[in-house]
Amino acid sequence: MRTPRDRVPDPGRDPGPGPEPAPRPGRPLLVHGTVEEWARAAESRRSPPHPGDAARLSALRDDRLRRRFLASRLLLRTTLGALADRDPDGIVLTRTALGRPYAPDLPELDFSLSHTGSLLAVAVVRGGRVGVDAERPGRPMSVLEHRMCTPHERSGLDARELRGTARDAELLRLWTLKEAYAKALGTGLRHPPRTIGLDPADPAGRPALPGTLPGTLSTATRTLPDGTVVGVVSASGFERGSSRSADDEPIP
Repeated sequence: MRTPRDRVPDPGRDPGPGPEPAPRPGRPLLVHGTVEEWARAAESRRSPPHPGDAARLSALRDDRLRRRFLASRLLLRTTLGALADRDPDGIVLTRTALGRPYAPDLPELDFSLSHTGSLLAVAVVRGGRVGVDAERPGRPMSVLEHRMCTPHERSGLDARELRGTARDAELLRLWTLKEAYAKALGTGLRHPPRTIGLDPADPAGRPALPGTLPGTLSTATRTLPDGTVVGVVSASGFERGSSRSADDEPIP
């Protein structure tokens, strides 16, 4: 299992040339911060919103959603700009028809965004496909077990004799990885969690990640100091270094 490295760019200064060393092709980078710090940084700029964000921003009526949107956009652009040695303000962000974000001018970089509470998490991979999901601890996950687990996964939990909070914790870890995989797929809710078996030995299998090579799937789980669980799923193998595939259709 590969463990993603993480570095939080400082929202109050120029991020410089980016994380050192830059992520190798196929290896994900995890960056996280808070809505509060990145929203303050966005507001302190005292400049109009990025032209590409204006339409979505105007559709958000709740101030909390507007601040989170601005914060996530600045974190994304700062991270991508650092990795690509580009001016963050010049990075265009858009979405596929199914809502998956991408940067059309940076086809070699694939990324995914998650938020829970005040946390923002971004995963980026060069020459691959990536997904990230973050969840706060303490959820009674056992009530979702029959909806999210394959028979193979449930048998594994039983074999380990996990019960109560220990079972909930393992189910939460599994849930974040499945959500991350769904985000990497970019197909919305077309594939229920119970159809995604991340263990290579799981007979249920899983939908293939577009454009990636078999056998390159990597999963990692990170628990932050406040207990938040972050799952990252990635795979490598895009031809010509592009993070896009024929399955990704842009919004008309």
